[in-house]
Amino acid sequence: MKTNWKIFTLILSLTAILVIPACKKDNQGGTSAPTVTRVRLLSKLDTVRDVIHRINLDSINVYDQSRLRAIDSTVTAGRLNTQYGIIGTNLLTTKSMSFNGVSIYFNPGLVTDNSIIFTIPVNIPYGPTQSNQLVIVTQYGTVTYSFIILQPPPVITSFTPLSGAAGAIVTITGTALDNATIVRFDSNPGQIIGTPTATEIKVKVPAGVVKANIFVTTPGGTVKSADSFGIPAPVFKALVYDEKFATNWTFGGYGTTRDAVNAEHPKRGLYAIKTIANDATNIYGGFTVGYKDAVGNGLDVIKLGITSIKFSVYGDLNTDTKTIQMYINSNYSVAVQVKIVGGVYTDITIPLSSFNNPAVITEIAIQNVSGSVPLTWYIDDIGFM
Repeated sequence: MKTNWKIFTLILSLTAILVIPACKKDNQGGTSAPTVTRVRLLSKLDTVRDVIHRINLDSINVYDQSRLRAIDSTVTAGRLNTQYGIIGTNLLTTKSMSFNGVSIYFNPGLVTDNSIIFTIPVNIPYGPTQSNQLVIVTQYGTVTYSFIILQPPPVITSFTPLSGAAGAIVTITGTALDNATIVRFDSNPGQIIGTPTATEIKVKVPAGVVKANIFVTTPGGTVKSADSFGIPAPVFKALVYDEKFATNWTFGGYGTTRDAVNAEHPKRGLYAIKTIANDATNIYGGFTVGYKDAVGNGLDVIKLGITSIKFSVYGDLNTDTKTIQMYINSNYSVAVQVKIVGGVYTDITIPLSSFNNPAVITEIAIQNVSGSVPLTWYIDDIGFM
């Protein structure tokens, strides 16, 4: 039988004409307005590298190497720089997508009529002032879907100053610090000053901080500083006062009201020595600290190798430009005067040569020599170096 190739070719051509438009129509997707039914998190559960497992985004089955397990990865909120899948209808002709008013890129090759795979870019705004709206525009309409953009976890990169007394202002720098609700020094909450930004928070140091890590809590989570904040304890060869008086030292005074465990203005820790010179009949009031060991001896300067005495003094705001002085071993004729600065601590170091190089120390004293009363000052961290 002789084949009629002309007739056969004609039949194939007619078939192609009828089939190709039908296929093209199927690939165009739906012609109705788009809908979104859910957003799903896409995660890679297997550890096999360079292998792509094709799954149905609308299925509850996800491949995990060994078996299929039923999970539901539907989410109502998403994080920046994370991949998700939008599930819906009539999505194939998507022309644009946006979150909170900001357009995002999507790969047309990852769009079907029922799904869009995309990644939330890092520039999408987040927070309580945002609309939390996903908007998809297709050839046939627009759909708006409620979806929250989560704030990223906060990061602390640095803080300054590295130490400070209660009431000092610390500036914390980092990322995603905006909307901070709590800043604490270990368990002690600090007072946030002003409005935190994404890169900076200012906080007032609470009382009682000796050495502590800084914790910042935002809607994105809580972060702990890598370094600790705090005033390091001075290195003394012989300690006199640090929260309390050291062994063998006794506290006294004259013409003053004295409190050795006052919590109003400690430089470091919980307490400082508060002294109020308030005796109008003795305007040179002060406090004394005597030393006597178990056998009645004074502090041996030569044996300990000490060469100076150090302390820190703080004045009330009304005490600026006022003067106090220190003397040793009741030797009033050899004294060193110190100016008080109101509202801040001043570190004072005085060489023992200024007191005629005593070989033994039995007493130190600090008194008011400003010429008027009342006068209030605070002393912290007294010791010999």
